[in-house]
Amino acid sequence: MCVNTFRAFFIWEKLMEKIEFIASLSQIMSAIQLDGMDGNSRVKLDIPASEIKAVMKLIAMKGQVFKVTIEENKGDW
Repeated sequence: MCVNTFRAFFIWEKLMEKIEFIASLSQIMSAIQLDGMDGNSRVKLDIPASEIKAVMKLIAMKGQVFKVTIEENKGDW
C-alpha cells in the first residue's frame, strides 16, 4: 500500500469514529418534516459553533446510512 493510500485510509478511519455533539431542534416550523417526497422524515438541528469538528465528520458521511441515538442533555450548550 502506498503512503498516500495509507494516509487516506487512516484519515477515513478517524472520521468514522463515533460522532457526538450537543444540539437542539431548530425553533422553526419545519424542524421536523414528516412524509417527505420519499415517505421519510427530516430533522433539522441547531448545532453550536463549538461542535464544528463533529459537524465536519458528519458531512463526510453524506449519503451513508448511520444510527442516531438521542439523549437529553441537562444544561446549556
